[in-house]
Amino acid sequence: MRRDRFSLEDMAREMPGHAPHRAYVGQPQRYDVMGASQFALLFLLGLREHHRLLDFGCGSLRLGRLAIPYLAADRYFGIEPVSELVELGFSEELGQDLRALKRPRFDSNRDYRIDGFGERFDFIIAQSVFSHTGAAVLQRGLDAFSQGLAPGGLVALNVLLGEPAPGAETVEWAYPACVPYRPDQVIDLASEVGLVARACPWPHPGLSWFVMAHDEDDLPTIAMLGALRVSPPAWD
Repeated sequence: MRRDRFSLEDMAREMPGHAPHRAYVGQPQRYDVMGASQFALLFLLGLREHHRLLDFGCGSLRLGRLAIPYLAADRYFGIEPVSELVELGFSEELGQDLRALKRPRFDSNRDYRIDGFGERFDFIIAQSVFSHTGAAVLQRGLDAFSQGLAPGGLVALNVLLGEPAPGAETVEWAYPACVPYRPDQVIDLASEVGLVARACPWPHPGLSWFVMAHDEDDLPTIAMLGALRVSPPAWD
Protein backbone atom coordinates (compact mmCIF):
# COMPACT_ATOMS: atom_id res chain seq x y z
CA MET A 1 0.00 0.00 0.00
CA ARG A 2 1.12 3.59 -0.45
CA ARG A 3 1.02 6.56 1.92
CA ASP A 4 3.16 8.94 -0.08
CA ARG A 5 0.80 11.68 -1.17
CA PHE A 6 1.24 13.72 2.01
CA SER A 7 4.16 13.90 4.40
CA LEU A 8 4.06 14.34 8.15
CA GLU A 9 5.33 17.86 7.56
CA ASP A 10 2.38 18.52 5.24
CA MET A 11 0.00 17.36 7.95
CA ALA A 12 1.64 19.61 10.51
CA ARG A 13 1.03 22.59 8.23
CA GLU A 14 -2.50 21.54 7.26
CA MET A 15 -3.68 20.85 10.81
CA PRO A 16 -1.80 23.14 13.20
CA GLY A 17 -2.36 22.29 16.84
CA HIS A 18 -2.75 18.56 16.14
CA ALA A 19 0.00 15.96 16.42
CA PRO A 20 0.88 15.11 12.80
CA HIS A 21 1.30 11.40 13.55
CA ARG A 22 -2.36 11.40 14.61
CA ALA A 23 -3.61 13.63 11.80
CA TYR A 24 -1.85 11.51 9.18
CA VAL A 25 -4.07 8.49 9.85
CA GLY A 26 -7.43 10.27 10.00
CA GLN A 27 -9.21 13.02 11.85
CA PRO A 28 -7.00 13.56 14.92
CA GLN A 29 -9.91 14.32 17.26
CA ARG A 30 -11.13 10.78 16.55
CA TYR A 31 -7.79 9.07 17.13
CA ASP A 32 -8.70 7.60 20.52
CA VAL A 33 -12.26 6.56 19.77
CA MET A 34 -11.40 5.02 16.39
CA GLY A 35 -8.67 2.91 17.96
CA ALA A 36 -11.00 1.85 20.76
CA SER A 37 -13.73 1.01 18.25
CA GLN A 38 -11.42 -1.28 16.29
CA PHE A 39 -10.21 -3.02 19.42
CA ALA A 40 -13.77 -3.50 20.70
CA LEU A 41 -14.81 -5.01 17.37
CA LEU A 42 -11.91 -7.45 17.37
CA PHE A 43 -12.58 -8.48 20.96
CA LEU A 44 -16.27 -9.07 20.27
CA LEU A 45 -15.34 -11.10 17.19
CA GLY A 46 -13.23 -13.36 19.41
CA LEU A 47 -9.73 -11.89 19.62
CA ARG A 48 -7.92 -13.25 22.68
CA GLU A 49 -4.40 -12.68 23.98
CA HIS A 50 -2.93 -15.83 22.40
CA HIS A 51 -4.06 -14.96 18.87
CA ARG A 52 -1.83 -13.58 16.15
CA LEU A 53 -3.17 -10.23 14.93
CA LEU A 54 -2.11 -8.48 11.72
CA ASP A 55 -2.85 -4.75 11.78
CA PHE A 56 -2.71 -3.94 8.07
CA GLY A 57 -1.96 -0.23 7.69
CA CYS A 58 -1.15 0.14 11.37
CA GLY A 59 -0.04 3.78 11.04
CA SER A 60 1.00 5.39 14.32
CA LEU A 61 -0.49 2.54 16.39
CA ARG A 62 -3.99 3.94 16.78
CA LEU A 63 -5.17 0.36 17.32
CA GLY A 64 -1.76 -0.95 18.35
CA ARG A 65 -1.58 1.11 21.53
CA LEU A 66 -4.50 -0.99 22.80
CA ALA A 67 -3.83 -4.30 21.06
CA ILE A 68 -0.11 -4.59 21.83
CA PRO A 69 -0.54 -4.42 25.64
CA TYR A 70 -3.45 -6.87 25.45
CA LEU A 71 -1.86 -9.54 23.29
CA ALA A 72 0.80 -11.95 24.48
CA ALA A 73 4.37 -11.33 23.38
CA ASP A 74 5.12 -11.96 19.70
CA ARG A 75 1.44 -11.84 18.74
CA TYR A 76 1.05 -8.37 17.20
CA PHE A 77 2.16 -7.69 13.63
CA GLY A 78 1.87 -4.40 11.79
CA ILE A 79 2.32 -3.37 8.18
CA GLU A 80 2.93 0.32 7.57
CA PRO A 81 4.79 1.81 4.58
CA VAL A 82 5.70 4.99 6.48
CA SER A 83 7.93 3.47 9.13
CA GLU A 84 8.33 6.87 10.79
CA LEU A 85 4.68 6.63 11.84
CA VAL A 86 5.37 3.42 13.75
CA GLU A 87 8.33 4.99 15.51
CA LEU A 88 6.20 8.01 16.48
CA GLY A 89 3.54 5.63 17.72
CA PHE A 90 6.01 4.22 20.21
CA SER A 91 7.64 7.51 21.16
CA GLU A 92 4.38 9.48 21.47
CA GLU A 93 1.73 6.91 22.36
CA LEU A 94 2.99 3.62 23.72
CA GLY A 95 6.55 3.79 25.00
CA GLN A 96 9.62 1.65 24.35
CA ASP A 97 9.37 -0.51 27.48
CA LEU A 98 6.20 -2.15 26.19
CA ARG A 99 7.85 -2.65 22.84
CA ALA A 100 10.65 -4.59 24.48
CA LEU A 101 8.21 -6.61 26.58
CA LYS A 102 5.72 -7.54 23.85
CA ARG A 103 8.08 -7.71 20.84
CA PRO A 104 5.63 -6.58 18.11
CA ARG A 105 6.93 -6.96 14.56
CA PHE A 106 6.56 -4.58 11.63
CA ASP A 107 6.97 -4.57 7.86
CA SER A 108 7.06 -1.46 5.68
CA ASN A 109 6.35 -2.97 2.25
CA ARG A 110 4.08 -0.98 -0.09
CA ASP A 111 2.94 -3.94 -2.19
CA TYR A 112 -0.06 -5.17 -0.17
CA ARG A 113 1.92 -8.24 0.86
CA ILE A 114 1.71 -9.90 4.26
CA ASP A 115 4.10 -12.82 3.78
CA GLY A 116 7.21 -11.10 5.14
CA PHE A 117 6.67 -12.37 8.69
CA GLY A 118 6.52 -16.08 7.87
CA GLU A 119 3.33 -16.32 9.93
CA ARG A 120 -0.35 -17.06 9.43
CA PHE A 121 -2.76 -14.85 11.30
CA ASP A 122 -5.84 -15.56 13.39
CA PHE A 123 -7.17 -12.04 12.83
CA ILE A 124 -6.41 -9.50 10.12
CA ILE A 125 -7.83 -5.98 10.32
CA ALA A 126 -7.62 -3.26 7.66
CA GLN A 127 -9.14 0.01 8.86
CA SER A 128 -9.66 2.62 6.12
CA VAL A 129 -7.05 1.20 3.76
CA PHE A 130 -9.11 -0.13 0.88
CA SER A 131 -11.48 2.82 1.13
CA HIS A 132 -8.70 4.63 -0.77
CA THR A 133 -8.01 2.04 -3.49
CA GLY A 134 -9.69 0.65 -6.57
CA ALA A 135 -11.07 -2.86 -6.88
CA ALA A 136 -7.92 -4.29 -8.49
CA VAL A 137 -5.88 -3.31 -5.43
CA LEU A 138 -8.56 -4.57 -3.06
CA GLN A 139 -8.46 -7.94 -4.79
CA ARG A 140 -4.66 -7.99 -4.51
CA GLY A 141 -4.93 -7.34 -0.80
CA LEU A 142 -7.67 -9.92 -0.32
CA ASP A 143 -5.60 -12.53 -2.12
CA ALA A 144 -2.74 -11.86 0.30
CA PHE A 145 -5.13 -12.07 3.24
CA SER A 146 -6.54 -15.38 1.99
CA GLN A 147 -3.06 -16.88 1.76
CA GLY A 148 -1.96 -15.54 5.13
CA LEU A 149 -5.08 -16.33 7.15
CA ALA A 150 -4.78 -19.22 9.61
CA PRO A 151 -7.39 -21.99 9.61
CA GLY A 152 -10.48 -20.64 11.35
CA GLY A 153 -9.13 -17.10 11.08
CA LEU A 154 -11.10 -13.93 10.43
CA VAL A 155 -10.58 -10.77 8.38
CA ALA A 156 -12.27 -7.47 9.28
CA LEU A 157 -12.02 -4.55 6.87
CA ASN A 158 -14.05 -1.53 5.93
CA VAL A 159 -14.77 0.36 2.72
CA LEU A 160 -16.90 3.22 1.51
CA LEU A 161 -20.16 1.97 0.02
CA GLY A 162 -21.57 3.61 -3.08
CA GLU A 163 -21.61 3.35 -6.85
CA PRO A 164 -18.09 3.10 -8.30
CA ALA A 165 -17.09 5.93 -10.61
CA PRO A 166 -15.74 5.27 -14.12
CA GLY A 167 -12.08 4.27 -13.91
CA ALA A 168 -12.25 3.46 -10.20
CA GLU A 169 -11.25 -0.15 -10.85
CA THR A 170 -7.61 0.71 -11.45
CA VAL A 171 -7.07 3.40 -8.79
CA GLU A 172 -3.87 2.51 -6.92
CA TRP A 173 -4.06 4.98 -4.01
CA ALA A 174 -6.41 7.96 -3.72
CA TYR A 175 -5.76 9.16 -0.17
CA PRO A 176 -7.30 11.34 1.21
CA ALA A 177 -10.09 10.76 -1.35
CA CYS A 178 -12.22 7.62 -1.08
CA VAL A 179 -13.21 5.07 -3.72
CA PRO A 180 -16.72 3.61 -3.30
CA TYR A 181 -17.76 -0.04 -3.71
CA ARG A 182 -21.07 -1.83 -4.02
CA PRO A 183 -21.64 -4.42 -1.24
CA ASP A 184 -21.99 -7.26 -3.77
CA GLN A 185 -18.73 -6.16 -5.38
CA VAL A 186 -16.83 -6.62 -2.10
CA ILE A 187 -18.39 -10.04 -1.55
CA ASP A 188 -17.60 -11.14 -5.13
CA LEU A 189 -13.98 -9.96 -4.91
CA ALA A 190 -13.55 -11.94 -1.70
CA SER A 191 -15.06 -15.03 -3.31
CA GLU A 192 -12.64 -14.86 -6.22
CA VAL A 193 -9.70 -15.37 -3.83
CA GLY A 194 -11.29 -18.08 -1.70
CA LEU A 195 -12.91 -15.99 1.04
CA VAL A 196 -16.53 -15.80 2.08
CA ALA A 197 -17.71 -12.40 3.27
CA ARG A 198 -20.61 -10.88 5.19
CA ALA A 199 -21.51 -7.30 5.94
CA CYS A 200 -20.87 -6.40 9.57
CA PRO A 201 -23.05 -3.70 11.20
CA TRP A 202 -20.37 -2.41 13.59
CA PRO A 203 -20.63 1.41 13.64
CA HIS A 204 -18.22 3.68 11.79
CA PRO A 205 -18.64 7.38 10.99
CA GLY A 206 -18.32 6.91 7.23
CA LEU A 207 -17.31 3.41 6.20
CA SER A 208 -18.92 -0.03 6.31
CA TRP A 209 -17.36 -3.14 7.83
CA PHE A 210 -17.15 -6.63 6.33
CA VAL A 211 -15.93 -9.86 7.91
CA MET A 212 -14.33 -12.62 5.86
CA ALA A 213 -13.09 -16.17 6.38
CA HIS A 214 -12.06 -19.22 4.38
CA ASP A 215 -15.17 -21.12 5.38
CA GLU A 216 -18.68 -19.86 6.02
CA ASP A 217 -18.76 -21.79 9.30
CA ASP A 218 -15.90 -19.59 10.56
CA LEU A 219 -17.87 -16.38 10.03
CA PRO A 220 -19.93 -14.88 12.86
CA THR A 221 -23.53 -16.01 12.60
CA ILE A 222 -26.24 -13.63 11.49
CA ALA A 223 -27.41 -13.47 15.11
CA MET A 224 -23.91 -12.64 16.34
CA LEU A 225 -23.55 -9.92 13.74
CA GLY A 226 -26.96 -8.57 14.70
CA ALA A 227 -25.70 -8.13 18.25
CA LEU A 228 -22.99 -5.81 16.88
CA ARG A 229 -25.63 -3.39 15.66
CA VAL A 230 -25.10 -0.99 18.53
CA SER A 231 -25.63 2.74 18.90
CA PRO A 232 -22.58 4.61 17.59
CA PRO A 233 -20.39 6.49 20.03
CA ALA A 234 -19.76 10.22 19.90
CA TRP A 235 -16.99 10.17 17.32
CA ASP A 236 -15.58 13.64 18.05
